Amino acid sequence: MPISADIKQISPEEKKQIHQQVKVDLVDHLYKGCLPGTVSGMVASVAIFIDYYGYTSTKGLIAWVIFFNVMMISLSALYFTYNKIKPQFELNSWEWAYSVMMSLCAVAWIPCILLLPSDINHQYLALLAIFLATTGYATGTIGQFQLCLVTLNIILIPLIIWCLLRGGLFYDIMAVFSAIYMSFMIGTNHRSTQWFKDSLKLKLENTLVSYQANHDFLTHLPNQRLLPQFIASAIQSVKSTGETFVLVCFSLNRMEMIDDSLGLQVSNSLIRSVADRLHDLVGQFKEQGTQCVVTISRKDTFNILWVPIVLEEIENKLKQLFAVLDDPFYLEKKGIKITASAGICIYPKDGSDAQSLLMNADAAMLQAKQFGGNHYEFYRAEINAQIPKQLELENDLHIALKEKQLQLYYQPLLDLHSGEISGMEALIRWPHPVHGFISPMHFIPLAEETGLILPIGEWVIQEACRQTRLWHDMGFSTLRIAVNLSQKQLKHKQIIDTLRRILEETPLDPQFLELEITETAILDESVIPVIKEFKNLGLSLSVDDFGTGYSGLSYLKRFAIDKLKIDQSFIRDIPANNDSMTIVSAILAMAKELHVATLAEGVETIEQMRFLLTKDCDYVQGYFFSKPLDTQFFTQLLLSGYNLAACADIKETVYKE
Repeated sequence: MPISADIKQISPEEKKQIHQQVKVDLVDHLYKGCLPGTVSGMVASVAIFIDYYGYTSTKGLIAWVIFFNVMMISLSALYFTYNKIKPQFELNSWEWAYSVMMSLCAVAWIPCILLLPSDINHQYLALLAIFLATTGYATGTIGQFQLCLVTLNIILIPLIIWCLLRGGLFYDIMAVFSAIYMSFMIGTNHRSTQWFKDSLKLKLENTLVSYQANHDFLTHLPNQRLLPQFIASAIQSVKSTGETFVLVCFSLNRMEMIDDSLGLQVSNSLIRSVADRLHDLVGQFKEQGTQCVVTISRKDTFNILWVPIVLEEIENKLKQLFAVLDDPFYLEKKGIKITASAGICIYPKDGSDAQSLLMNADAAMLQAKQFGGNHYEFYRAEINAQIPKQLELENDLHIALKEKQLQLYYQPLLDLHSGEISGMEALIRWPHPVHGFISPMHFIPLAEETGLILPIGEWVIQEACRQTRLWHDMGFSTLRIAVNLSQKQLKHKQIIDTLRRILEETPLDPQFLELEITETAILDESVIPVIKEFKNLGLSLSVDDFGTGYSGLSYLKRFAIDKLKIDQSFIRDIPANNDSMTIVSAILAMAKELHVATLAEGVETIEQMRFLLTKDCDYVQGYFFSKPLDTQFFTQLLLSGYNLAACADIKETVYKE
């Protein structure tokens, strides 16, 4: 059986809506024919009166004309009532009312047959009028086949009976012709009804498919196909007035991490929630006199037009835009706080057409992403000049990995209780042959984006374990090496086999390898088996940058975390910031209760050291002791017997205070 799919992508619910809309359109079509039908019916009644007068019962004829026109007027009244109060009644009620009224109008033709004139010449005209009326009912009920059957039978069955009762060749022929004509008109109505329904269905399906092609399926916002048209319309609207407008490229940060950690369903719900908040913001801008159009170009990127705008108001409106992310998004009983990056283009300064404005706004947004957080950048010409540099950097990174240009530096971790170096953190460095040392802040995000983080990460672990084993062989047998693991490495299916192979090849006892994972990585349910397997291998686990993510205390016990690394952003503000001191104190106290070791990152001053000693922090790391060193200098540091010679003095000073 061949594999296939519905290229129109119409869901069962949408098909149900289309079916309902076809029914609505059919009823509308029926009522639209009411007024022309009643007018032609009244004209026909006058013509029949003239034809019949003097050749049939005058009283009966007058009574029929009055009755017939009353029915025509009633049908017209139903038409006007439908147009006026249509929403107040269900569709089935209007359909039933129309069917009843049309049936009564058909009944009104029966006396016309019974009053047929005695003169054969006048009968010809009467029969012609009746057949024309039959044609009118057959066409007026297109879309309602059953109603067609009822009305035609009401009109023509009495005519057939009348002809057969009169007898004679002419009337027998008329009876047969009437039966044949009725069958023909019923067949015509049936085919027309089916064609009409199919045409309406096709029209609605095409309208829906066109909507789907021009709107995002998840948020129902206009997509990138419509955005150039919106921009072109905005250009036309401000050209004659001399005003300006702004295009904002608004991209949510770290959505890939949320996808990986919480799953696609949560990620989709988050995007929908952001779209809803942006929709509410459109109304606020409208009240302020600025037309706002929101579209979506990628799953996590929205494009926003403000038309027109005063340049002095842009930053205020940007604050309103970023304010939609102030409150957490509560999804599956979890509060998620997200940030965004925005690039801003101003017409006509930053572009004179849709293509240039879109390209420049996107470039400014990518520039803003380098700073993280809720950051925005106005487009500048030099931003586009940086794009080729990014491509060159990516190519150079491939070469660096292939030609082994990358190096590991080591920053010592000091035990505050013994004052000795207990281990080191492996930090990657890239001495570029042309540009000199390139900061990891520049090439690590690029490696994440391109997938190079996997081979780079494997090389870091391999080299760090190899070098640690060499230091063990030199007599420094208690040193522990700490290595960062990225989200992509954690998700890689070969990570356990890779670690096991490296530990066997180096060879390094697993207890001396410490893997650092971020708080956000712990949220990902899919990595739970991997983290548990780390413990089964005998590896140590530490939570990096603790205090900046979303994890709860339950994770510390669930995964038997060995160490918490307190983020340097808290340490940096000690002792100037009381809030930071309170947070660090709370983390240290909590860790002690849970029997988890603690390490403070970014220690740079004697005051920070004293504070950490009073709070009984276990380990410290930072420039107060040593910057990251290459292998040669770190070896010299170890051989020199470097330790915290001043540690006792510091403790003594603190205790005296």
